Amino acid sequence: MLEKITDTREKRALFSESRFVFLGEAIHGVAEFTRFRLAVARRFFCENSILLFEADSTGMLLSHQRRETAYLRLKNFPLVMRTQEILQLLTWGIDRQIPCLGIDCIPRHDLTDFPPNWQPQRRHEVAEFIKMKSSTDYFEQRDARMAGNLLIAAMNYPKHRMLIMLHNLHIKRQGSRENNGLRLRSVREHLEEIMPEQSTAIAQLARGGRALHNDLTPFDFQIDDPLSLETHLDGVNHILLPASRIPPDRVAWHHAFERETLPVREQYEGCLVYGRVHIPRLV
Repeated sequence: MLEKITDTREKRALFSESRFVFLGEAIHGVAEFTRFRLAVARRFFCENSILLFEADSTGMLLSHQRRETAYLRLKNFPLVMRTQEILQLLTWGIDRQIPCLGIDCIPRHDLTDFPPNWQPQRRHEVAEFIKMKSSTDYFEQRDARMAGNLLIAAMNYPKHRMLIMLHNLHIKRQGSRENNGLRLRSVREHLEEIMPEQSTAIAQLARGGRALHNDLTPFDFQIDDPLSLETHLDGVNHILLPASRIPPDRVAWHHAFERETLPVREQYEGCLVYGRVHIPRLV
């Protein structure tokens, strides 16, 4: 796995030169995407670092303060992320005393598990989420709130680098310029307004294989679009491409079923592309 990130200085720079490294994934339910995140953490985020997940922000903070085991922290994650691969990543971080936090505003940690002095704020968060969920701009509000939670973490750990693990949609440089239903001002865009030129985004893509939908339904997919970056792979299992090596007209596919509109090299500093991927091992 490490050969993908250590063979050239240009590739190493993707993970070592920015304070905020966004490492995405086209589909949550893919084993290889999480394994690569662990490889990146081991190589570049061993010291003075924070691991930030697409998981319940307040719940993860409570779990961190309680020093819970990796297994117990899985309750802060959506079901599709409660996997052996995420468990290994959490265990690695916890064993090295690296804070493992969340930035998502979706409440997953049970209200009754919070101590009494936390419960009024938690009830407010739950009420706000219910209100937000029924609004017409739910996704925009969610990314704005995730960015706010990321900023809080950055202020609480001002000397730490951050590995931020979200779906590709949340890490784009110019998600607000998409021309269809995928238009979304990303977490990264919000962050750049406050803390410019401190971020790098690397997407993870796959041409085909088997994955899990968010409801845990398995599905098979194969992308054959000749203008997609996924088909740029030519007989290799995986390839990490800095933006400078990505053809200017190539686009990516969202969750393997929806074609994006802006060229990939305008959205990310780099992309890791797999030929074939597999479903994760659910806990």
